[in-house]
Amino acid sequence: MSARRFLGLTLALAGGLFAAGLLVEPRIAGAAEGAPQSAPQPAPAAPEAADLLFETPQLVNAPADQPLIYRYVRKVSDPELGPSFEDVIRLQVAPAAQGGDARDVTVQLFTGEHRRAAGPFEGVTTNPALMLFLESHLVELSGRLKGNPRYFKNTIRAGLRDKATVTPAEFTVDGRTLKGWRVSVSPFRGDPNAVRMRGLDTLTYTFDVSPQVPGQLVKIDIAADAPGGRLWEESIAYDPKGS
Repeated sequence: MSARRFLGLTLALAGGLFAAGLLVEPRIAGAAEGAPQSAPQPAPAAPEAADLLFETPQLVNAPADQPLIYRYVRKVSDPELGPSFEDVIRLQVAPAAQGGDARDVTVQLFTGEHRRAAGPFEGVTTNPALMLFLESHLVELSGRLKGNPRYFKNTIRAGLRDKATVTPAEFTVDGRTLKGWRVSVSPFRGDPNAVRMRGLDTLTYTFDVSPQVPGQLVKIDIAADAPGGRLWEESIAYDPKGS
């Protein structure tokens, strides 16, 4: 399933969220009288959440000679919401026949008893790990809550369109500090069916992305808190030392 098909995107490109006002720097002592003064650069405009996550060519900086490894963690405090486990998602990226930003990707989605069929993906530009993670999450969420997966998908889609916040952020990866964006949304808050979600209406989805990371996906975290502690926690994180 393509990213565009998952979201059913009809979004227009967003305008900037920050004003671009210019501030004149103080004149430096000894500078020639009347010399033009430089102005600070305006902050970059925050992109739309859906464009950033599902339209950006994320694989352009993914090397073909090494896999992309993502560590998967799932923790739940209610046994009826399924098992807790840790696993791995492995992607191998290769140039696509059509060239440009397109890539061919083979995927190993989990291992052993948790392994699921996925791909291969041909001629894609976005990172399949993001979509595979969300699709797996939707299967678990709808199955455990005995709800319609389309309802959950549409609610998340609408949340990314109407409720998400996108803020500049810094991430530490393999000892390096990298700049990027953080997308955060709680799509089920105030949902009319919240009483049937057994506390999972508090789910918050956080996406950390940076163009300085191969595949651009740093981490996705999905979590719901309950009075007694964390009810649901699910994440994938880029592992630069994975093998």
